[in-house]
Amino acid sequence: MALDEPILTISVAASLLGVHPRSLMLYERAEIIYPHRTKSKRRLFSKGDLDRLQFVKYLTQHQGVNLQGVKTLLKAFEVAEKEGVNLKKLLFPDFKAKVLI
Repeated sequence: MALDEPILTISVAASLLGVHPRSLMLYERAEIIYPHRTKSKRRLFSKGDLDRLQFVKYLTQHQGVNLQGVKTLLKAFEVAEKEGVNLKKLLFPDFKAKVLI
């Protein structure tokens, strides 16, 4: 299974993550995640989405970061990664993503 293959509905993804589906909708509205959409506009999530969402949950629930802060951090991580720096690992060495699927 590819990391970006959309396979999970919002209810299944939320259940695996231990969050309410509404939280995932709020993350989408804040432009933190971009779930895939079917032709009928249903949200589908991939394994990569779950990995990203686990980190978002960690930042918000364990580090006290608000959604705007999460968005800024994620952008900074993307820029740093292009330069070959794993800023996420440097700043948050205690974060370990779980295998959910």
